Amino acid sequence: MPQTFVYRARNLSGHLLAGKIEAEDQKTALARLREKNYFVVKIRPAQGWPTFNLSGLLGLKIKTKELAVFCRQFATMSEAGIPLLPCLNVLKAQTEGKALRQITVEVIGRLEKGTGLSEAFKSHQNQLPEIFINLLAAGEVSGTIDQSLRRLADYFEKEHATKEKIKSAMTYPLLVGGIAILAVIFLMIFIVPIFVDIFTQQGAVLPLPTRIVIGISYLITKYWYLILLVILGMFFSLRKALATVKGKKLVDRLILRLPVVGPLSYKSIVARFARTLSILLKSGVPLVQSLETMEKVAGNSLVAEEIKGVRESIKEGEGMSPLLLKSKVFPPMAVNMMAIGEESGTLDNLLEKVAIFYEQEVENMVAKLSSTIEPLLIAGVGLVVGFIALSIYLPLFSMAGALQKGTGM
Repeated sequence: MPQTFVYRARNLSGHLLAGKIEAEDQKTALARLREKNYFVVKIRPAQGWPTFNLSGLLGLKIKTKELAVFCRQFATMSEAGIPLLPCLNVLKAQTEGKALRQITVEVIGRLEKGTGLSEAFKSHQNQLPEIFINLLAAGEVSGTIDQSLRRLADYFEKEHATKEKIKSAMTYPLLVGGIAILAVIFLMIFIVPIFVDIFTQQGAVLPLPTRIVIGISYLITKYWYLILLVILGMFFSLRKALATVKGKKLVDRLILRLPVVGPLSYKSIVARFARTLSILLKSGVPLVQSLETMEKVAGNSLVAEEIKGVRESIKEGEGMSPLLLKSKVFPPMAVNMMAIGEESGTLDNLLEKVAIFYEQEVENMVAKLSSTIEPLLIAGVGLVVGFIALSIYLPLFSMAGALQKGTGM
């Protein structure tokens, strides 16, 4: 039974790489890495390896935008009749991303040794999306590499565009939220202690809101390092929880139940599912294999689990749409469209229509996201600042009243 090994190795250019490889034993894994001209620094079974991503730390993660540009340029040259090796040599020179450029160099080396294109890219499956490798493999079998590359370019461009729209919609609210947090911290550290000294000197009786604010201010000024440790501890605990199946499911379930983020996640998942499955089927990838890819690109462990159940049922001769009707994620409208596609033999085309509909829904929700969050955020900031201001002014009013009584006015 194959085992998964994680390794650190240097390539012919001396760059340090990290990744995973499956093999019967460690000796076989070493041999396969040497075939790639890797000089292995360290290799261990996956269970015994520290839980961090060296590629991510070294900035080797490949961005969706890079893949979109890479596939678009590759498709354009391939459609013009340029052979694979010259295409890849041009891409090697033009690709800006360090990781993708290095992968291209290694793929060229493997192609020169007679390896197929998809097989050459498959050796970097820890860094490349599953759909990229599967569509290249389908294109090789059908002799339509240029079409597969064009579909990949369309897919990655849409993914990048959606991410950018979400980022754009969230930039202003996050900026306002960040400034508000800094303003509150400033008040707690520099302003509130001044009034504390005044209240102490006057011996004023402090109401509950004032005592709460003074307590928070005291914690921030005196025990800031403990607060920082608690935040870091929570962050790393969350990361550790996300690394487990149970923790990932819990977080994914929570995301789907959030007021604004939940519906957006639902629609994004359906849009990605329909778009990706449509592309895979149009490229000639069998349904079962396409669903296996969908498990890895679903973006949500609960959805991936449902897709796995559908895939296993299809192997036993059942249809896809009756099973998806029982799903808590896929809406009836989308499933009914898929059912019509299965019956008419046009599943790929109807999936594309479903994808277009839900992509438009996602765009509309993203457009409304900023306008929805902004007033809520401003109201929240106003309440916090108002509470702090009120807590400071309440003792001042009491002190002013006491002074008036003392002077007989």
